[in-house]
Amino acid sequence: MRAFVRRNVVRLLCIAVLAVPVVTAVAQLPMPQTSQNAETPSPLESIAWMAGSWVADAKPPGNGKASRVLTRFTPQLDGRMMAMETSVDGQPVYAGMYAYDPAKKTITFWYVTPSGESIRGTVMPHADDQLYDIVMTLVNGIELHFQTKVHRIDMDHYTWALFTTINKGATWDKLFEVEYHRVP
Repeated sequence: MRAFVRRNVVRLLCIAVLAVPVVTAVAQLPMPQTSQNAETPSPLESIAWMAGSWVADAKPPGNGKASRVLTRFTPQLDGRMMAMETSVDGQPVYAGMYAYDPAKKTITFWYVTPSGESIRGTVMPHADDQLYDIVMTLVNGIELHFQTKVHRIDMDHYTWALFTTINKGATWDKLFEVEYHRVP
C-alpha cells in the first residue's frame, strides 16, 4: 500500500514539475486586444427582459381553484447568469439558474424542487418567443419530456404555455397556458 501511495505521489510531483513551466509560458503569451469601446452583448440577452418579478393566476386544467404563481429572475455575475425562483401560493416550488453553455452554444437552465426533482433543458429564442426544451427527472429516476413556449406580449406581459408529448416529440399537445405580468 505504501509503495502504491509513494508511486502516485511521485507521479503527481512529476506532473506538477512538468506543468509549471508550461503554465508559466502560456500565462506569458500576449492576450488578444479588444477595443475598449466595443461592448460584447450578454449571452443571455434574449432573456434579459425577464429580469424582475412576475405574477400569474394559474388555474390547473379542469375546474380547480386558481393559484398565485410568483417567479423572480435575478441577473448575476454581470449578466452571465440569471437566478430563478418560483413559488405557488407562497410555497417555493422551483429554484434554479440560466446560463450560456459555450459547448452547446445556447442558453441552458437547471431547476430543482424542494422534493429533489431536477428540471433541465435549453432555451431556443425566436423573435418574441422562446421555446424551452425540458427534461424533468422525478425522484424515482423517471424522466419526463416537456416543452414550454414563452411569448413576450410587451415589456410587462408574457404568456407561458406547457406542452407534453407521448410520442417522443413527433407531436406536442398543450396542457395549459397562463399570462404573467410584471410586479412593480
